[in-house]
Amino acid sequence: MSSKVTQRDEGIIQNCLQSIRNLPGFQVDFTLKKLGGPFAGAIKIKGEWGEKYYYLKVLPQLTPAVAELVMHQLKTTPAPANCAPLLLTHYVSPNLAAKFKEKGFEFADCAGNLLLRNSPLYVEISGQKHPPQGTGLDRLFRPAGLKLIYLFLRNRHAVNASYRVLADDAGIALGAIGTLLGELENRGNLIKTTNGRELVEAEELLQRWQLGYLETLRPRILLQQCSLSDAFELAQLPELIQRSNEASQIILGGELGARLLCDKGEVAQAACLYLPPALQLKLMLQLHLTPDPEGNITLLKPFGTRNLWHRSQAEGVNLVDPLLIYAELASLSQGRNMMEKLYTQHILPRLADEN
Repeated sequence: MSSKVTQRDEGIIQNCLQSIRNLPGFQVDFTLKKLGGPFAGAIKIKGEWGEKYYYLKVLPQLTPAVAELVMHQLKTTPAPANCAPLLLTHYVSPNLAAKFKEKGFEFADCAGNLLLRNSPLYVEISGQKHPPQGTGLDRLFRPAGLKLIYLFLRNRHAVNASYRVLADDAGIALGAIGTLLGELENRGNLIKTTNGRELVEAEELLQRWQLGYLETLRPRILLQQCSLSDAFELAQLPELIQRSNEASQIILGGELGARLLCDKGEVAQAACLYLPPALQLKLMLQLHLTPDPEGNITLLKPFGTRNLWHRSQAEGVNLVDPLLIYAELASLSQGRNMMEKLYTQHILPRLADEN
């Protein structure tokens, strides 16, 4: 079943495409028919110069925090033949427009800024001011919604758990569950069958969840950036965790977690530790960590009850769920090299699980 385009997304699409329609001699044929994967549909742009096809990725808000991940998604997501990706969003700032241009990605925004560079087609419009912003984030992509979506992406069968179980596992209010499930259904990611609820268009939901995690949820669970004492290497962090008398309270993730899980031959440059805030200072002392805004070790607060990956330990330490490792890798330029391997080995089988 195709994902429904939300009212907000449809408004962004129409406003952005109007900028193209306003170009002299340009014709745009547009369909909301789903092409599969995380795209909203396709357009054909025609003119005296010929015609070009684009598939549309809609993002309500583009910020520096997610720009690199958006470009990674545009580059790596399978797409229809002979179609180029076109990002549609509320506003692209001059700095981000320059970055997208440098990297070779095309976009249009609701303010009228536009970059089309698909030879022989080349159009660039810049300097248009930020249009009035609509309502705030959809509830689904606020912290509570992102925590619930996490449960469904890590286990598609969780959609049929009771409201109480979902609230406890996600670490959110019981009263929010019904509303969030309703919004997920309205969005087209949840359908009702004779066997109960079913999660659909999971890949598209994963991409939106990744962006929401980096921009909205991660800042809420961030405790501290740290550096390891000069007497130790990052590769020794698992050993330090084992020595701690609170080792069971520490969950390892980030790039180091990914390397231990998928590719032990590579040397990690960063790590994440999920730990209870009440034990933060004690564990920082035990692990020889010092506060450092530019440090390569990130301390994060667990949420709910499903952050721990129960299937495996690595070098005697607890690992965070691969879905959270995958989300953290998106925040690291060096981490994106591991994302494809982690996705293939540990994420895709979950999204494809129909049993």
